[in-house]
Amino acid sequence: MDTATVLWIVGGVVVLLVVLGLVFLFVRKRREEHERAQRAENQQRAADMRMKAEEAELSARESEIQAAKAQAEADQALVDSERLRNEARQRQSDAGNLHRDSADQMKHAASIDPDVDTGTTEAWDPDEQGHVADARRRGDGPADQSMDDSPGSDGGSPADSRRQTGA
Repeated sequence: MDTATVLWIVGGVVVLLVVLGLVFLFVRKRREEHERAQRAENQQRAADMRMKAEEAELSARESEIQAAKAQAEADQALVDSERLRNEARQRQSDAGNLHRDSADQMKHAASIDPDVDTGTTEAWDPDEQGHVADARRRGDGPADQSMDDSPGSDGGSPADSRRQTGA
C-alpha cells in the first residue's frame, strides 16, 4: 500500500469521525432541546394543576363557610323558635290570668251588688265564655243578653236595664 492510499484511508476515517461527531452533537442538541421542551410542558401542566388545586381548595373553603353560615342560621332559627314558643306560652299564661282576674272581679262585683242577677255571671266564667258566645251567634243564647251587649236605653249597663225592668 502506498502512502497515498493510507492517507486517503486515514483522511476518510478522520472525516467519518468528524461527521459522526457532528451527527452525535446534533442528536444530543436535539434531544436536549426536546427534553427542555418536555420540561417546559411539564412545568406548565404542573402550574395548571397547582392553580386548579388552589381553586378547588378555595371552593372547598367557600363551601365550608357557606355550610357554617347555613348551620348558624339554622341554629339561630331554633333559638328564635324556642324564644317565640316561650313568649307564646307566657302570653297564653298572661291571657289565662287576665281571664281569671276578670272572672274574679265579676264575681266580686256580683257579690257586692245584691241586685245583679247572678245567673249572668256565668257568662263571665272563662271556661264558659266561648260557649255563651257560640250560643249568641247561633241565636239560642240567653234572651236577656243582646248580640252586641249594648247598654240599656238610659246609657247604663245591661244589668242596669234589667234592674230597672225588674228582671
